[in-house]
Parts: sequence; C-alpha cells; structure tokens
Amino acid sequence: MFEKELERVRKQLEQQLESRQSYTALHTIVANQEIHPAYRMYFNAEVQWWLHEERAIRSSNPRFDNSASEVRQALERLDTLYLQHARFDHEELLATIEAATKTRLNFLCRPRTTLKWFVFRGEPTKPLYEVLLRLSYLSDHDYLLEGIRTWAAGRGDVSVNEILSVVEFERIIEKIDNDAILDLSQEEFVQLLEPMYQYFSDVNPDLPPETVPTEAVIIFLDDKGAVPLSQALERMLYREELRALTRSKFMEVIDAVIATIDEGVQEPHVEPVIYHDSVAAEQNESVEAPEAEPTSPDADVLQVRREKLAQLLDDEARSKVIRKIFNDNANMFNELVREILLCPTWKEAASVVDRFYAKNGTHPDSAVAMEFAQALHRSIA
Repeated sequence: MFEKELERVRKQLEQQLESRQSYTALHTIVANQEIHPAYRMYFNAEVQWWLHEERAIRSSNPRFDNSASEVRQALERLDTLYLQHARFDHEELLATIEAATKTRLNFLCRPRTTLKWFVFRGEPTKPLYEVLLRLSYLSDHDYLLEGIRTWAAGRGDVSVNEILSVVEFERIIEKIDNDAILDLSQEEFVQLLEPMYQYFSDVNPDLPPETVPTEAVIIFLDDKGAVPLSQALERMLYREELRALTRSKFMEVIDAVIATIDEGVQEPHVEPVIYHDSVAAEQNESVEAPEAEPTSPDADVLQVRREKLAQLLDDEARSKVIRKIFNDNANMFNELVREILLCPTWKEAASVVDRFYAKNGTHPDSAVAMEFAQALHRSIA
C-alpha cells in the first residue's frame, strides 16, 4: 500500500544523496538541508547504532580491561572520531534509504504497531538502553516518543540495563497513548494527523489539496483501537468511494460517531447512499433502468481483478467469508464474485454487494462483511 508515495520519496532521497564517490559521509547527509529532517535523523541514528554494536564487541572481549580510566577515555575519543568520520557505501546508502522511507510511513500510519516491530524486531526482550536508541530513529508523533522517554527517565539511571519485554512495552505504549488522547477535543484529536497530512501533501501531488488517503486514516484509527471511527470511514470508502479525507470531513465523521454512541447505538451510522438505493431497487422493480448498459471488463481485466482479490483475500479469509456470509456455499461465493468483478465501476459493484447483503440478511457493518467488501473494492479500484 502507498507504493507510489514510497517510490517518490526513495527517488527524491537518492537524488539528494547522489554521489559519484564510493562512500557518502554522515556529516554531508546531516548537513544537507534539502533532506527532510526525519530522514537525516534516521541516518544519524543508524550510525549511533553502529557505535553501539562496536561497544558491544569491545566489551565482549575479556582480554582487555575496558573499564580502566585511560582505556575508557581513549575509547570515548575513538567513538567521537567514528561519529565524525562515519560513512555509507553505495549499497548501505540505498538500503538505509529503503528502510527509512518504509519506517517513517509505517510510523505515521500505525505508530503503536511500528514501535513494537521496529524496536524489538521480533525478539521477546530488549535492554531498555537499546529501546531508547531505537526511538532515536523516529521523529513523528513526538508526544508518544517523549512519553516513553519520560517513563524510562522516571526509573532512574540503573534502569538503562533493565530488560524490557515486548508485552510490557506494548502495555506502556498503550497507556501513554491512551492517557495522551483521553482528554483531547475532536479538534485536538484531528491535530494528531497533522504529520500525516504534511507527509502526503509533500509526496503525493495527485491528492486533492489538504487531504490524506482515507485508507491511511483507517489504518491509523485501527492502530489506536478506535474501531467505531475506522468502521465508519471504511463504509464511506467502499460505499461512497471517499478516497481522500479533509480535516473538516473527518471532524464530521467523529461528531456523527460520538452522537450515535451518546444515543446508545452500537454501530455508528454514516448514511450509505448506495446501500439505500440498491435496497430500493431490490424492493421496487419499477426503478428506472439506465439508458445504456455499461460495458463489462474484458477477459484480461477480469483476470487481473481475480488475481488482486486472491492476494487481498487469502485462503483463510476466503474460507471465513464463505462460512459466515455464504453459509458454506462456495458456488454462491464464486458466482457473486464473478458478477461483482464484471462490473465496470465500483459504484455498480457496491450496489451488487449491498443487494446481496440485504437479500440474505447479512449485516453490512459486521467485520467479515466489511473485510469482504473492502477486498472487492480494492480489486476493482
């Protein structure tokens, strides 16, 4: 997802760091004001991690007493020189650009999940010192990063060697994040997305002004556990094709969801125009038909859509959809999928989906129904 944006950032960084020499020095990267501060910070943190690994190698050698004051002072001086003369060869430069672009976008869209993945990298535990080092790669969502640092500082100097489990780290992140957003107004909550708005404004000129992709906001909300909000936006995305989201529209959605919760309604209601139109068509056969029948996709397009759907709906998800929505009838599933994928546009396809849900009593806001509809939407879009 968002491969076009990632590719634009990669190419831009490669152009900004273009060098005919075999190595690119860290100090030239950090001094290059054309490079976004987030990426300069990432490169600097990468070198700091190299130094950390060098210190670990030294300390693991029992033949030398690195605790001796003269040796310690010499090594500190060496570390300073290493930092001043650090450099990336061409392969490392490209690899770091790749990692930096992906990590930043992931952190913008799913901060909690990215922190867990990026800090622990699949390991069950980490020393607190390494946790803090990994945080220095990141620059967006300052309130979350500073919250973790403040928590660590409150544990005292001895805690740097403390071993932290990934489970405990997740709990800490969740508490810091929840505490930070608990008393926010709707306007202040929308402000949390400012780094994301700025990012997409910089890297995607095809987006309407002052918007972000709706899918990015859905991912952000899911990461925070704001399920009613994310579901409301999902319905608007696949039923109304709301692909880009302004701040004011997001405010409207938040207000609508809060209103339904205050009224005691379980599911937030965002007016699904296509759904109601399709139900009317199902119940009233006299609804006027379009003057001309739209042309269906040719065989090549249909095959491409089938392949995209297979990627978006793996075997496990497909089995779940067939079991819960089609009552274990695989033939019915295949027939409906073919009918939907033959639709020339998503508007027509959404009507087919909604009519099927209405006819079979399927709740369109259930998790499986929305997952199925979203996969179909992405296959056709």
